[in-house]
Amino acid sequence: MKDLGMIEDEIRAAVDYSRAERIEKGFSFEKKYLLSGPGERSCIVRICEVNSEEVLARKREEFDLIRRLHGYSSLVPEAYLFGVSGDGESCYMVLEYVQGSDLEEAMPHFSGEEQYELGLQAGRELLNLHRLDAPLLPAEWHERYSRKYGRKWERFSESGIDAGVIDIEQLSRFISENEQYMRCPRETFLHDDFHPANLITDGGNLAGIIDFNRYDWGDPVHDFVKVAYFSSKISVPFSAGQIDGYNDGKIPDEFWKKYSLYAAMMMIQDMVWSHWYSEQTGSSGEIERMQERTERVWSDHDCFRDEVPGWYRDFKE
Repeated sequence: MKDLGMIEDEIRAAVDYSRAERIEKGFSFEKKYLLSGPGERSCIVRICEVNSEEVLARKREEFDLIRRLHGYSSLVPEAYLFGVSGDGESCYMVLEYVQGSDLEEAMPHFSGEEQYELGLQAGRELLNLHRLDAPLLPAEWHERYSRKYGRKWERFSESGIDAGVIDIEQLSRFISENEQYMRCPRETFLHDDFHPANLITDGGNLAGIIDFNRYDWGDPVHDFVKVAYFSSKISVPFSAGQIDGYNDGKIPDEFWKKYSLYAAMMMIQDMVWSHWYSEQTGSSGEIERMQERTERVWSDHDCFRDEVPGWYRDFKE
């Protein structure tokens, strides 16, 4: 994959910058740089290896989506430039840099009431993103997601991964009994990684939504799966606020049925992904974090005997 220096001339044609700082945070294998210069505007450049036409097409679509989504939410950064390196081995996009701190790091500095208010804002902005309807796709969401889950289940079954305290038979039974809730009357854009680390705050309000590289199309409730696995650990008030803000305080029963179904299905996917990531990086740390996540979600839903997570019930009492 190209370093910034390899495509510097191409980027300088569009961006005036005097300093480039590598950004290491995150799980993406893309290279990211913060570009700053004499003016007030700073930019982010993301560089992705192009090893197939499919990768290039998806990155072009990601860039176009960010540009479109800026019209749905002002918290989406502006998209300035997309290009391909001269040898065709990498592509890059230049995006607006949103000033502020990511909400995961900033959360401890806010009171419980402020965290809940930030959650309300996040839920409302997520609803704005979901105003973008999905394009016509070859198969419906429940078919696509069922196939994806089936592939993960096959890999899980073949791998011999230790599920720990998770009762796989009980988990599978819950999923089977509730799989009809994968059907959705309207498919939308999905950020698919919507949690505090990808939200920017500045002065106590949300200032940005970042990292769209995992985007998908499908059931909008699926965008809450990171509440179960990440956000609720970071802040229960924020997580409750996101759910309340999205639903305008009136949460339908079907929301919880879908929420719990996707939280259950994500367990197998999380186990498989964490072991794959460990193999790619040579570190077992993500496996340990996965075990904490899945066991916590298993407990939150009382081994999936309860569709509403315990942390939400406790917060609302």
